[in-house]
Amino acid sequence: MAQPAYPPVLQWWTRIEKRLYDEVDDASRDSTPARASLVVLYDGHENIEALWKTLLQCRTPHLQIVWKSPESGEMRLLAESYVAIPEKLFFLKSLQTSLQRVAVLIERAQRRLDAAASPYAFPLVSAKAQPAHLSGLTSAWFALRHLGRKVLNQPLKLLVQRGHWVLAYRRTDTPVELRADSSADNSADDDASRNWVTLPGMPTQFHADPFLWRGKNGDYHLFFESLPYDTNRGVISHIAFDPATQKWQETPRVVLDRNYHLSYPFLFEHDGEIFMIPETCGNRTIEMYRAASFPTEWELHKVVMRDVVAADTTLHYDGKTWWMFTSITEEGGSNWDELSIFHSDSPFGEWTAHPMNPVVSDCRLARMAGNLFKDAQNRLIRPAQNCEREYGAALTFREITELTTTTYAEKTLSVRNPPRGRQGLHTWNAVGAITVIDMKTQLRKWNPWRGAMRRA
Repeated sequence: MAQPAYPPVLQWWTRIEKRLYDEVDDASRDSTPARASLVVLYDGHENIEALWKTLLQCRTPHLQIVWKSPESGEMRLLAESYVAIPEKLFFLKSLQTSLQRVAVLIERAQRRLDAAASPYAFPLVSAKAQPAHLSGLTSAWFALRHLGRKVLNQPLKLLVQRGHWVLAYRRTDTPVELRADSSADNSADDDASRNWVTLPGMPTQFHADPFLWRGKNGDYHLFFESLPYDTNRGVISHIAFDPATQKWQETPRVVLDRNYHLSYPFLFEHDGEIFMIPETCGNRTIEMYRAASFPTEWELHKVVMRDVVAADTTLHYDGKTWWMFTSITEEGGSNWDELSIFHSDSPFGEWTAHPMNPVVSDCRLARMAGNLFKDAQNRLIRPAQNCEREYGAALTFREITELTTTTYAEKTLSVRNPPRGRQGLHTWNAVGAITVIDMKTQLRKWNPWRGAMRRA
């Protein structure tokens, strides 16, 4: 069944978006499940106007596929997702992203229902009693916000480089992430904002995704993504910590460069050798490199997966099984909002997909943000990105409470927002008493007062 017609103000705005940006209108897309017993809930409502309202208010859509009993009308949850909307002020593009995810969720729900002994094995949910209502004022306010942003963006592009990532570190006797009580990390004040030392950067490129490595002699190495603005293609760079001066080298050295984008240089050791799995989704692969001469020379060791768009791949070894955590793009969606895991007896062997994949479908806590680690209470912690407001907005620390080849469960322990004056925080790694992060800031391109001050 096709969508109902847009109300008048939204009709007017969609015509403007199509004319300005040549967008496709998915209003005629059939998002009805093939099975009559399956129902789509949009933020708890059965009518799609609820989705339109959510998108026009620039909120995160919560999509659920439920089985609805023909007799009693009770609902059982089969699949759900909090969908990442990268460009919130573009209604048609956001709608297309949402409806693509609906189609994916319907397929997942049907597979899970086919595999289950009974629909009553799934959790019970309820829909909101009243259908959602969309007012013309909501559509008009969205149009004004879009046009206002469009007008302001042009001068802002001349003045600042938005989304400029920098690295920072701090040394502590007791690393913050290993403290027994991390509940204080829920805001950007006090400890969360103090004592970070920003590493020297360059205005022509950003630095992000820092990963620490400590050698057997106690020396520290920092690997990270460098992205020059003129190429817009990331490479992996390295700096070392000088124990004599207690400072990091100021000039990064590129240690891995390909003709496609590289980032997130996850590191691990196996049988005395050091390996790196950088993000290579631009090549539609997951690649593993071996240190031929650590830390500067790396050679391709194995292509772990092909024909896959996977981001921020991270391994974890629990003493028996190797686990791979990664965010895989499916059906044109984002790789910000879903997490899949795989397991193997060896990091170089064949990887088996977890039957619950994706184990997380939520833009607030899906994508990896660094190494898994054990805290002071021996809890297994997974740092995750919170991409609800925008990509890399903040971090969420999730305790993995169940991890087997057939089950997976986790819960939120704490949230860490960016330090004051920063707009994002999306990687967190620690080795020993050194913790490294990346922070998003705005780099000023031009200061209109600089010339006047010089003349004065």
